Amino acid sequence: MNRILKTSSIVFLTIFILTITINKTQLINIEGFYSGFYIIWYTLLSNLVLYLKISVGDLIYILSPLFIIIYFLRIERRRDRFYFIIKIPIIVYCLFYWSWGFNYNKKSEFELLKTNEYSIEDLYFTTEHLIKKTNDLQIIISKSKEKKAVSNLMFDDIKNECIKSIKKSDWMFKNNKTNGFPVKKSIFSTPLSYMGFSGYINPFTLEANINYNIPDISIPFTISHEIAHQLGYAFEDEANFIAIETLSKSKNNYLRYSGNLMAVQYLLSEIKKTDNEKHKHYIKELNIGVIKNIQEKKEYYLKYQNKYKSFFKKNYDIFLKNNNQKAGINTYSLVVDLLINNYQSKI
Repeated sequence: MNRILKTSSIVFLTIFILTITINKTQLINIEGFYSGFYIIWYTLLSNLVLYLKISVGDLIYILSPLFIIIYFLRIERRRDRFYFIIKIPIIVYCLFYWSWGFNYNKKSEFELLKTNEYSIEDLYFTTEHLIKKTNDLQIIISKSKEKKAVSNLMFDDIKNECIKSIKKSDWMFKNNKTNGFPVKKSIFSTPLSYMGFSGYINPFTLEANINYNIPDISIPFTISHEIAHQLGYAFEDEANFIAIETLSKSKNNYLRYSGNLMAVQYLLSEIKKTDNEKHKHYIKELNIGVIKNIQEKKEYYLKYQNKYKSFFKKNYDIFLKNNNQKAGINTYSLVVDLLINNYQSKI
């Protein structure tokens, strides 16, 4: 029995040291190995949870604290309790990185689009191009410049349309063996709203969990963003870019509009940083219906505004910086670089 315990402790410690070494140093390059491993792991895990309506990951988050407390109370020796407390965060750490987190260590395939410098004129040209596309789509959907775009699509309909677009993209797994993408409405939608999150990927079950309180117009973009994470694109700007690009190629106008609207919002925010008057000029170029959709998003965030949101954002910022995203939470807005350089490469 003692030999088994010693052996298991050595294996446990070895895995932990290996995980830290891979994650925090460049001594071991797992680019090729982990990419192949992740595709197999994702295919296996996604097929297990795909057909369950409820989020298994959310259930694990609810039940695991109860299990830990019950198990802890049943441990008799104080020393064993101490070891148990130490083991829990180590197990979570290792599971997180081997299941999904090592995607943060992969080399970006968007490096060229990220590093190319663009001029202020490039920013303006891209913004004007996308404003026109967004205005045109809003009129097609609403039959009027004044009405906001709405859709009668249900959540599952939107999810399926997003998956269709992703599957036709260049970002699908190379072997394309997965049957689908588990995208679920999160049990924690209300807490997520107060924390300021539209959705998240559960790193242990690889489910995309969507906050169903967000405005309908944000749902296609959020689903596509989380699916990009499921495909192993961990960086937030890359997930944003994949979401916008795949939605722009959808046959559904509402999905295309959702992606374009998000792109326009990021571009306008970038312009506002340096030229408030130019920002006002472009706002005036938007159809009233488009402005109403943007206002709908603002009203949602104001509804759930609270003094604790900054705490969650700050901690998430630290988390991203510790996982190779130097800009932290501002990484989301770096999608502007990708959008501009991608557009400039096509004209």
